[in-house]
Amino acid sequence: MELLYGHVYILLSSFERPISVLTELRHSLLLFLIFFPRTPSGKALSLDADSDADANPSDSPITAPLAPSYRTALVVTALCVVHAAIVAILSFYFVYARPEHSQSWANFLGIFSTVLASIQYFPQIYTTYTLKRVGSLSIPMMCIQTPGSFVWAGSLAARLGSEGWSAWGVYLVTGSLQGTLLAMGSYFEIAHKRQEKRDLLARMEQTNASGGADATEDTPLLRSEN
Repeated sequence: MELLYGHVYILLSSFERPISVLTELRHSLLLFLIFFPRTPSGKALSLDADSDADANPSDSPITAPLAPSYRTALVVTALCVVHAAIVAILSFYFVYARPEHSQSWANFLGIFSTVLASIQYFPQIYTTYTLKRVGSLSIPMMCIQTPGSFVWAGSLAARLGSEGWSAWGVYLVTGSLQGTLLAMGSYFEIAHKRQEKRDLLARMEQTNASGGADATEDTPLLRSEN
């Protein structure tokens, strides 16, 4: 949604690319609906993976909260469309009816866009710092998007100048936040791989020290640890 506000500012400054803004919004919403996970409504995900026969049958399995249904995705999409329509109507109103206030309206959209971008990235940064792992984030994707944000911010700054700070500022903020996430994720991934390597070497040394002297050609390569 924060990208919408940045493009609306460009729309207010120049009407050269209104079709591209609508096309990008339409494609984003279509991709959101297509790739939204479709889970049966009202069913919870069971987290009880214990199949031991000695388990107490009276204990109820642990279940995760209900996953968002596809109806939720449709509601979110409808809200985005309504929100985009309201912003577009107000934007055209300020451009044609109140042009003296169009710059203030555009600055408001840029600031609100920056706030939405911060809401998007700060929880992810906190989660990555807490888990010390990247999880499902793609480091190669962030390697492409992070410099791309700064390049796009620079191109907008060269085109709009200092008066367009609310347009290119949001990409400067998102690039900085994503760069922070990229640096943090890369550090944790490198540290995790080094720790795995140290653990593997420690297990190999322990195995060699405990049973390496008595090993023969009949000794199994893998031994169960008691």
